[in-house]
Order: sequence, then structure tokens, then C-alpha cells
Amino acid sequence: MKVLIVLLLGLAFVLADHHHHHHDYVVKTHEDLTNYRTQCVEKVHASEELVEKYKKWQYPDDAVTHCYLECIFQKFGFYDTDHGFDVHKIHIQLAGPGVEVHESDEVHQKIAHCAESHSKEGDSCSKAYHAGMCFMNSNLQLVQHSVKV
Repeated sequence: MKVLIVLLLGLAFVLADHHHHHHDYVVKTHEDLTNYRTQCVEKVHASEELVEKYKKWQYPDDAVTHCYLECIFQKFGFYDTDHGFDVHKIHIQLAGPGVEVHESDEVHQKIAHCAESHSKEGDSCSKAYHAGMCFMNSNLQLVQHSVKV
């Protein structure tokens, strides 16, 4: 438990440190998602069959899908291979425009937990995929809602 608290505190400092950049984050729309989907599908050469699944929020556990989700998260600005996930940006996206987000929120804790619990995985694609599935499992309504507009 102690270790977790230290990690969370460390994370909180990192987030606080980057705080002034966060206001540059613009909440993405359904149109953005559609554009990113097209770009990422091309990048990872996903089959039409897979693309149909992605449109239904189904992400099979395979190498192509892992890298597809990594690409999507990178386009959203949520993830980069060097620094991992930006919990604050994900939180802003989920909360929607004009909503004040706080590190103490339950949603924030869940996102941080998902990012943390998969941060040690081997390759970047599977790390992004497994953490992403974790976000979706704990906050799926929010995720879908945030890009339904």
C-alpha cells in the first residue's frame, strides 16, 4: 500500500509540474476520432473485418489492434512512447469541455491506476492496448459519451 501511495504522490507531482501545459488540451470530437481511425487503420494495415469491430468498440487482443489503439491514443495526445500516458488529458477528454477536473476525482484515480498497472509491459503497443482496455472497462460510458457528440 505504501508503495502505491508513493507512486500516486509521485504521479501527482509530475502532473502538477506539467499543469500549465494542460490547458492547451482541446477535447476531441467524434469527427476527430473518425479521422484518427482512418489514419491509424492505414498505419497498422487493419483488415476491414477489424475496422468493423473498432467501430463497435470491440478491440480484439491481437498485435494489429494493440498498435491501432496505441496510434489512436497518440493522435489524441494521451500517450507517447517515452512518457507513457497523460492521465490529466485523458481525464479532461472524459469529463468534456468546460468541466473542471481534479486529481482527487475517482475517475482520475482509475485512469492513473490503469496507466500504472500496465506501465511495465514489454512493447509500447501492448502497454497502450492493455491500459486502454482498462480505462474502457472502468469508464466505458464516459469514453463513448465523450466522442459521441
